[in-house]
Amino acid sequence: MRFAMTAALLLLARPAGAQDMAERLAALGGQPCALSSLTCVTIDVPRDPVAGDPGGTLPVTFAVSPAKTASRGVLVIVVGGPGGSGLAVADDYMGAFDAELTAQVDIVFFDQRGTGPDTGLVCPEAQGRYDTADVPLDRPEAAISITKQYVSDCLSQLDHADLLGLVDSDRAIRDLEVFRQAIGAPRLWLYGESYGTQFVQQYATLHPDAVAGVILDGVVDLTLSLRDYYAAYTEASERILERVFATCDRDPDCAADMDAPSAEVYDRLAARLAAAPATVDFPLGSGGTSRRDLTAAILENNAFYALYGPNARTTFLRALAAAGRGEYLPMLRLGYSNLYLDSETGQGIADPSWFGAAYFAVTCTDYAEGAGDADALAAAIIREAQDFGAGKRLARAYFAERLVCAYWPFRGRGTRPAPFAGGDYQTLILNADTDPITPVSMSYAVMDGVRNGHLVVMQGGPHVIWGRGLACPDRIVSALILEGKVPDAPTQLCAQDFTDPYVPLSGGDPSDPLAVAQDVETELDWYPEIYNWDLADRLRLGCDFGGTITADAGETETSFAFGDCGLWPGTRIDGTAQRTEAGKGSDGLVLDLEVSGRHGGTIRYARSADTESWSVSGVWDGVAFDTPRPLP
Repeated sequence: MRFAMTAALLLLARPAGAQDMAERLAALGGQPCALSSLTCVTIDVPRDPVAGDPGGTLPVTFAVSPAKTASRGVLVIVVGGPGGSGLAVADDYMGAFDAELTAQVDIVFFDQRGTGPDTGLVCPEAQGRYDTADVPLDRPEAAISITKQYVSDCLSQLDHADLLGLVDSDRAIRDLEVFRQAIGAPRLWLYGESYGTQFVQQYATLHPDAVAGVILDGVVDLTLSLRDYYAAYTEASERILERVFATCDRDPDCAADMDAPSAEVYDRLAARLAAAPATVDFPLGSGGTSRRDLTAAILENNAFYALYGPNARTTFLRALAAAGRGEYLPMLRLGYSNLYLDSETGQGIADPSWFGAAYFAVTCTDYAEGAGDADALAAAIIREAQDFGAGKRLARAYFAERLVCAYWPFRGRGTRPAPFAGGDYQTLILNADTDPITPVSMSYAVMDGVRNGHLVVMQGGPHVIWGRGLACPDRIVSALILEGKVPDAPTQLCAQDFTDPYVPLSGGDPSDPLAVAQDVETELDWYPEIYNWDLADRLRLGCDFGGTITADAGETETSFAFGDCGLWPGTRIDGTAQRTEAGKGSDGLVLDLEVSGRHGGTIRYARSADTESWSVSGVWDGVAFDTPRPLP
């Protein structure tokens, strides 16, 4: 049910403390959300709040988790992107927040205009083609042609193309204020992550009296031009990628899998793919194979996405080590996962949590890349990129999206907002010093100009650090919101491991049944299709060296069936795996396998997550075996 705000209703709105949030939501027609367990209210906002004639209304949906006790305030979560769906991630985020916070605070998520089922701007097929296409700096006409084709294809696929000029941040900020008024005009705690920090800074500047406090996580410096923003994060990403390579070279297992300095392995592969894509036979879950190309763009995108966090960095290194051996499938699978491509078809697919065209609709309108002829602007961007990108591994990050903005139908104004100055409320700034997309230098710039500011920097951390299970930021955020407690010093440092522990590539010792069982477990953990599976429908995927894996998810158990599956050369696997995640002491994995090849037999392997113990038994190469008895 939608609630259209009128002047009369605004006058009748009761103050935030006069009734609890659940009652206010019920009065607004709140209903269970389709994408989460929260309560959703859809409000009809002015279609164009900037124009004198708004031209009707648009629906904007807000998902709310009311406090379970007397509320200590309202916390609004503004997710990243632009293009991210707050409603789609609400349950995951709520599960990661401190239990006391979710119990004592009303928490709000929303799909800003341009995202979500009602107004979403998305063109997954066109996006998939562009993300995997090599956009050659040394051939400007080809680069321009590829980009123009993407924009044309994307626009033709949009369901709400009439909204392209109406989804900028300024209008979305006004939508949030309409919602705040509808729920009784409380002062808001505002949390923004990544792009959401841009939104929050602008909202707080426009409505300072509506703000109880501001938390900025992975901070965008509002004063940077689009060119300077892309230059800042490309430079930071280059340095972080070098650190990823250096970390691998210091790790004995990673270095052994690479068999050469990891930067050299990357550069050889990049040069190979720049000359021509590597064509591979991609195994299908339906059986058989399909010819697919691993492109230089996929490699570069994988390298860039690897920088977002410790697990992603390790995942990329494993795929790179395999590619260094001429095994390109892991790198291609990783690319499909990062770029949200269907591994069965190789085509882009819709993601309910991400609206890629909204990214450009907001970004290209928020920022002015330049005025005048689009072709001339694109040529200027390419000339800049040729100079800036010389010797850089991640040059595509600097120019590809800017080229899209050159041809996007709406290009923004020429001025940037004033620096965020904060206010009488507290501003908490969070960042990692190894954040690739909103580099920590931007946090320093904001911190240096803000009143009542505190800064927390996570050394070695990911892009966005709150709600990731990291005690340092999680406890500081909760203490600020629940107790009004500010950090002990204006700047505080925390640390975490820069990469997750490296897991060697599997298949190293097919003569040892225990090693085979543990390698099967490793592959179940590392196949992108499995760890990104939504658990809703049956999953079928092809194994790297033939055969299939089928997976079905129950409430607490996931069942896998191996059909002549080749997880590595020279070994075929049939049988089953049962993974239990009930959280009641029975969690773990049980494998019942029949293995053939150079070595073979039957294996029963059981690992308990609760006790961290394991056992193994069976018949291998004709000889019965049991759990080994270790010696000193």
